[in-house]
Amino acid sequence: MRELELEETMAAEFEIIDLDPQQKGSQTVNRWLDGQRFSFRTRLGMAFFTILGVAIFSLLLVSSLHLTGASHLEQASNGHISTPSSHAQLHSVQVLVVHQVIYVIDQDGKVRALWTRHKYMYLLWQYSVAPSSHLLRVDHNVLYLATPDRNIIALRASDGAVLWTRRRT
Repeated sequence: MRELELEETMAAEFEIIDLDPQQKGSQTVNRWLDGQRFSFRTRLGMAFFTILGVAIFSLLLVSSLHLTGASHLEQASNGHISTPSSHAQLHSVQVLVVHQVIYVIDQDGKVRALWTRHKYMYLLWQYSVAPSSHLLRVDHNVLYLATPDRNIIALRASDGAVLWTRRRT
């Protein structure tokens, strides 16, 4: 008896109705989904504009890297640069570039952090140390300086606050 009811249930006819019929406004999407092809001229135009877009994007990317990343200051990173002053004497400056921040120390012991943005430079902070001090490096947001009296000074790179001072042995 149970098998007979099961067979009747399976044999019963039923109809599936699509409650969301496709509208005529989405024929372009349907054409892509159904696999219909664009004309050769349309495909050629799409390929041309894709290549043009990639070329323009690449040009903008390389141009922005050139402006911010490959400046002459970065090429002279952590080197000494001598610049003539207005009194015709040489003035020694040491430069250290990390990302877009330039750390500069002059022979008078004035440490400055400059931030570059496109063609502009902004002074983030400045701090005075002993004359003839040297920049050592920047590591984990800490700027390390060596003074002539054998001290090491650690400054927070983001704001120039003194973290610690230790005597070198």
